[in-house]
Amino acid sequence: MPKLVTSIMSESSTTTQVADHIKSRYTAYYHTADPDAKGLFYSADCMQICRPIPSYAAKDGATIVRYLQESLKNGQSMNNAADGLEPGSTIRPLRDDEFMFESDDVVAPIGYTSAELKQKAEKEEWVGTRVDLWFPVPDGSEMLCKVHYWWRKEGDEWVQILHDIMYIGPRDGSEGTAGENID
Repeated sequence: MPKLVTSIMSESSTTTQVADHIKSRYTAYYHTADPDAKGLFYSADCMQICRPIPSYAAKDGATIVRYLQESLKNGQSMNNAADGLEPGSTIRPLRDDEFMFESDDVVAPIGYTSAELKQKAEKEEWVGTRVDLWFPVPDGSEMLCKVHYWWRKEGDEWVQILHDIMYIGPRDGSEGTAGENID
């Protein structure tokens, strides 16, 4: 079977077929409300870095599912819907200049240095996507999350291998830059 990804996870190296498939997978993930069902989209060794809150780093998919379950207990929605207000979400392939994992202190909670994580991504041919999510919160304001989702082919399917949560904060108008809306 020919390789669909010729080098590494950037807009220039990801085929349209792979990008469309991953967008479809992410759309299904986005609309999945049950944390256990969301976990089916993760590799068993899916990791998570949450830059604003390092204590939310995770070294495996089971921990991410647990965090999602805890969020539900705290009244958060897994599909970002609340009180009839419309959430939004966009997705796009990462640009070449976005293929980075920041500093060692950012990735240390998942047990890697930045260079080790980049080497792993190259070796395993990860594909990266940028997702912006915005949604209402109970105080009437809107929250914005900017995430790099990294995907790896396992068997016949693309699964999430890393969530790099780059920003969580107030919606600031920067969301959705060059991304396609997720229905």
